[in-house]
Amino acid sequence: MAGKGLSGSELVARLGPHPAAIWGLDLDSDDGLARWLVAACLLAPRGDEGAAGAARAALAARALDGPDALAQAGPGPVAAVLRAASYPKPESMAARLVRASASLAVRHRGSLSAIAAAADGLEELASAIMALAPGIGAATASEFLRPLRERFSAARELPLAAAARAAALHVGLLRDSEDAEGEPGALRAALAREQPPPALADVEAALTRLGRAACRRGATQRCPLGARCPARES
Repeated sequence: MAGKGLSGSELVARLGPHPAAIWGLDLDSDDGLARWLVAACLLAPRGDEGAAGAARAALAARALDGPDALAQAGPGPVAAVLRAASYPKPESMAARLVRASASLAVRHRGSLSAIAAAADGLEELASAIMALAPGIGAATASEFLRPLRERFSAARELPLAAAARAAALHVGLLRDSEDAEGEPGALRAALAREQPPPALADVEAALTRLGRAACRRGATQRCPLGARCPARES
């Protein structure tokens, strides 16, 4: 479906940037990457930014949002914080966070950059992320890697989130003819026509919110774009 001239910059302005930017995480540093891994684990099961943000804030208030502190704290105290923040299944998530944090420190010296540098392609990189702890699956690895396409060459053509793809097709930033592996490059090329071009990660996050709210549900009357929704009748 053709869009109504919506740009990536406009989508980000309306719907917000990537969660890592909202939460102030520096994805250019290993410390920021490790904190983003924790956040991605919290975000991936349901894609609920509100629940993940509340849980992350509760952990941060107790200095438990980084891998070193999580590994030292152990599952019990971490689960208690998540439970108080009303995060679903706090015990299993706490065990996952603690195990992944300990594994990252012991096996990789706390460096997710080193994991990426050693990976030969996307499949190997995603497998290395998933191997950090039981319960970290493909959805979490993809959540973690999507904002890192421009930093990690192995992740460059990681397919778009399904909700983002649906929204990108609706607003005209992608065409149906693109294959899954080529879609990040096609979206990157579309954004390069804007001056200044918005960050791919921010646009994908905005598209994901749009897709989840409306595009994948056919809920045009609840579309956050209002009258600019391309699925509505003119």
